[in-house]
Amino acid sequence: MEIIILASGSKGNAAYIKTKSTTLLIDAGISFRQLKLRLESHNIELDRIDGVLLTHEHSDHTKGLFQLVKQIHTPIYTTKKTYRKIKHTLPIVHETLPIEADVPFMLQDLIITPISTSHDAVDSLGFVIQEDDKRLVYITDTGYIDEQVFHKISNAEGYVLESNYDVALLFDSTRPHYLKKRIDSIKGHLSNDDAAYYLTRLIGDRTKNIVLAHPSEECNTEKHARDTLSDIFNAYELSLAHCEVTVAKQHQPTHIIKI
Repeated sequence: MEIIILASGSKGNAAYIKTKSTTLLIDAGISFRQLKLRLESHNIELDRIDGVLLTHEHSDHTKGLFQLVKQIHTPIYTTKKTYRKIKHTLPIVHETLPIEADVPFMLQDLIITPISTSHDAVDSLGFVIQEDDKRLVYITDTGYIDEQVFHKISNAEGYVLESNYDVALLFDSTRPHYLKKRIDSIKGHLSNDDAAYYLTRLIGDRTKNIVLAHPSEECNTEKHARDTLSDIFNAYELSLAHCEVTVAKQHQPTHIIKI
């Protein structure tokens, strides 16, 4: 399994996943032109996508859907509640396949398990994507992770986990207080500390890749995210030596990450 985070942050989100027989996107929050350009930077042509997994309806995850569906005619996998929120933004003729949290489904050679997340959206999701015996856990835009799903997401080969903000940078920023509280709430986003703490409990000997995702441009930096992860793992006397850690960016794609 190969994954490229094409864009990650409050201005647009999209990830590309390729397996032996499947190509898919998670979200389409950047323009079709940018999707093509960022894939072409890795010599990948955007000529076929087997499906788009949609995490939730916010525009930074959906604003590129119209042109994508129009150009490539790919099906959208999303919950019924989320579809009702976005259907007015889609072409009249398109294919949408309903999914729901905790109900696995097949997409070509993949077993995909949607995971309910906690965000100020109508029915937000993360995903566990399994090819053969390897799993990728993809969770962004959530205020916390319910321990009841830990057994589904523990000791995966790869994690794409939100690490949105540094707490001090957020509360020292010029953002309105209500927005700071929203971001820092259980319906908001994971901080660097949250992400690092969850990863100390989730990763295992099978884990080889960690992507810290959805970083705030104003209230986070790559150094803050990396240093927090390292400091918390050190505090728990845990090692990251066996993991490649990548911090996703808003305006440029990651390298090809092999799971």
